[in-house]
Parts: sequence; C-alpha cells; structure tokens
Amino acid sequence: MSHETQNTLEKFAAILQELTETAGRIARIEQAKAEAASENRHERLDDFIQEEQAYILKLRGQEQHRIRLAEQLGWKDLTFRQILASAGEEQVQLLSPLFTGLERELKRLEEARGASERIINAKLHEIQVAVARQQGGFYDNTGSVSPNAPLQSKMHNKYV
Repeated sequence: MSHETQNTLEKFAAILQELTETAGRIARIEQAKAEAASENRHERLDDFIQEEQAYILKLRGQEQHRIRLAEQLGWKDLTFRQILASAGEEQVQLLSPLFTGLERELKRLEEARGASERIINAKLHEIQVAVARQQGGFYDNTGSVSPNAPLQSKMHNKYV
C-alpha cells in the first residue's frame, strides 16, 4: 500500500470515528429532548433543538468528507459490508470496529429520535386538547378543533 493510500485510509478511519461521536452526541440530545418533554420542561426544548441542528450540520459535513475519502480509496458508493469484503486484512482490522461502532450509534440515534418524536407528539396532543377545552370546544384525534361540543355531549346535555 502506498504512503498516500495509507494516509487517506487513516483519514477515512478518523472521519468514521468523528461520525460515530457526532451521531452519539445527537442521540444524547434526542434523549434529553424526550426527558424534557416528558417532564413538561418545554422551555428547554428550544436549546436542545438548536444544539441538535448544529450537530446535524456537522454530521452532514463529516459525511461529505467520508464520501470524498471513500472515492479516493476506490470505494465510491460501496456499503460498509462491501468495503470490508473488498479491503485487505489490515484494512479490515482497522475499519471493522469503526463500522460496528458507527452502526451501533446510528441505531441508537434512530431509536432515540423515535422515542423523542413519540413523546413530543403525545405532549403536543395534550396541549391541543387543553387549548381546545379552554376555548370551549373539543379536539378530535384527526387534528380538528371544533368550537362545538360533540353531538353525543349535546344530546346528553339536552336529555339529562
């Protein structure tokens, strides 16, 4: 392996580590958002969202760098598994744990994001119901707010 290829491979390994760290950081922010929402600490969400956006931009830049390095190594458009299948033994020993770590953090991020979205959507629904009730109406599960009470309630009030 040439010195230039070895240097590019080391940069590729370093960017994989950076991607892993950034994905982990975003996952932690997602978890913090979920906790804040579940604890009705809505004032904290804006800070978390802003921090998350900064890390997402960083992640995108890192991913672009990873793509350029992969192209230089002849791995354009290859998946991690395809890279490992085509790499030499030394490259596999270097890259395999990095790919495993990155996949683990990306899965953790996906799970944290899903949990965060579910909690935030549930809290949003609670707020919409409370606002609708405060305005004397009701909120149905389709997202419609009506100033009138449901028919069942009207009939109940009329005959009871």
